[in-house]
Amino acid sequence: MRLNLRKLPSSLFARMALILLLGLFTAQLASVWLQWGERATVVSEARGQNFVERIAEAVRVLETDDPARRKDTLAALQYGAMQVTLIGADQVSPNTGHRPMQSMINARLGVEHEIRVLGEAAGSGMQWGKPSGMQQRGNARRGADVRLRDGQWVRFRLADEAEAPALSNELIARLLITLAIVAVVVMVAVRQVTRPLQQLASAADLLGRDLDAPPLLIEGPVETRRAAQAFNRMQERIKRLISERARALAAVSHDLRTPLTRLRLRAELVDDEKLRDQLAGDLDAMAAMIDVTLDYLRGLQDNEAVRAIDINALLASMSEDARVLGRTVSVAGQALSPYSARLSALRRALQNLIDNAIKYGASVQVRIVDSATELRISVEDQGPGIAAQELAKVTEPYYRTDSSRNSATGGAGLGLSIVKDIALAHGGELLLENRSQGGLCATLKLPRT
Repeated sequence: MRLNLRKLPSSLFARMALILLLGLFTAQLASVWLQWGERATVVSEARGQNFVERIAEAVRVLETDDPARRKDTLAALQYGAMQVTLIGADQVSPNTGHRPMQSMINARLGVEHEIRVLGEAAGSGMQWGKPSGMQQRGNARRGADVRLRDGQWVRFRLADEAEAPALSNELIARLLITLAIVAVVVMVAVRQVTRPLQQLASAADLLGRDLDAPPLLIEGPVETRRAAQAFNRMQERIKRLISERARALAAVSHDLRTPLTRLRLRAELVDDEKLRDQLAGDLDAMAAMIDVTLDYLRGLQDNEAVRAIDINALLASMSEDARVLGRTVSVAGQALSPYSARLSALRRALQNLIDNAIKYGASVQVRIVDSATELRISVEDQGPGIAAQELAKVTEPYYRTDSSRNSATGGAGLGLSIVKDIALAHGGELLLENRSQGGLCATLKLPRT
């Protein structure tokens, strides 16, 4: 039977602990089963040995006693589960096999006696006289017919035996205590083994939000130390690449703006007014594209400190700013508590969503849904929406649809890309879906950790 891993707990610690504890519990059950079987064997052997001893003792007593008084002696020999009766030769069991039992009785008597094992015992499968035990299958009755020296036959029969006694409460308590102690040791050991992996996962998650996070401690087994070293090297390389890109951006910003300024000045010298206006328009478009691209790239390396932000106050302020500009932005719902984020980045993401919604719809509805695990801020417009096959593409840099959201509306196709990157930097995501009543709903889903 294959183990369905999907039904196991999700964490590595829980899975390892569960598997080890199941193995331990199975081992304990096997131990109890073996002890129970060994206990039954020992009890059966002891009872068989006792029965043989009692037969030998009774035979000695009857042989030394006066035959006329044997009936009275028999009454004294009837004790416990053993029954002793005098029988005639015609009642003797015909079984002559089961030599181990005969040998054991004769060995204790010191003199050979004719012994017949009762048919019920002879066919019961009892292993008399073997180290593996005088085992009894079911509750077969043990018995033997013994011929005394004067020719009298005596039948010895052992009544049905009870089952072997159960394990004592003390032994069961010791087994449970042992199981509990080993379970605690297993939990502690598994926790020690999985802790470096948990730290590595936490560090990787923190790295996505803060490149200046402290490096991992190099500790634990060889494999986890190597993983921590590789992670720290990766973090250093990423920081170095981001730093180099920042310097390159500064150089590009300076180098591109200088020739654009010269071109703008030279365009003013063109006598043809129509051509001059066309050149000025192209230069303005180039400058705007450079600005938005540099702005996008700078946003990817935003090192602003994280702080608690009053989401309700932030959206109220943005709604008021829109009202001053003659735009309608309403806010429904409220955040239950401040949210820890980078203020400038979060404001920029929300402003991009609002501006995008205003561009394609007359009014904008902002909805806040908050819980203990996540914060959702949805921006809804009443525009034409986006084709279903385009929803996954519009968040790619410089991508614009060919229908309603095209170059005629302006922009370089970076607005939603910036929002997506800001959401990812906060451990969240940007969700886009068309509303059933028309328009687009863009949801900024942010985790509360």
